[in-house]
Amino acid sequence: MRLIGNILRRFVNPGILEDNYALSASGLYKSIPAGSVEDYVEYIKSLPLNPSAEAFGLHENAQITTDQSATRLILENVLSIQPRQSGGGGKTREQAIGEIAVQIEEKTPPAFDIEEVQQKYPTDYNESMNTVLTQEIVRYNKLLIIMAETLAELQKALVGEVVMSEELDAAANSLYDN
Repeated sequence: MRLIGNILRRFVNPGILEDNYALSASGLYKSIPAGSVEDYVEYIKSLPLNPSAEAFGLHENAQITTDQSATRLILENVLSIQPRQSGGGGKTREQAIGEIAVQIEEKTPPAFDIEEVQQKYPTDYNESMNTVLTQEIVRYNKLLIIMAETLAELQKALVGEVVMSEELDAAANSLYDN
């Protein structure tokens, strides 16, 4: 109801009957003097081909958000049509993904020993950061375990030992696309 009220106050008011009544902050969009059809067509032709956010009563940040969304969509489309096969004598896509997966797996540290950390940094009322540290280690360990499992499963899927699931295919595409 607030939106409708604001629209009505802005565009349906006695001022709209005046010539050159500004419909936008810049004054680019305005009511023009009454005239022939050609006058209206000329005014419409003078407007920008790609209207800015102010044409719709929006803030300039709306244009930034729209542009970012459009850019993401374009990049996703470009990546989706990227060839999955490589030609020539180079490595195949699967070989490249396998090598990347092995490299990441080798660099991935083992999970932390939570009991050892809790002994070294015991939970104490006066040391609240020890509690936070323990909680973060639990979360980080979950991430490390998921990474290790996914990389191992991906390597098996690349050689046909297990079925390439949608999740593994997404991980493979992400590794291949960097």
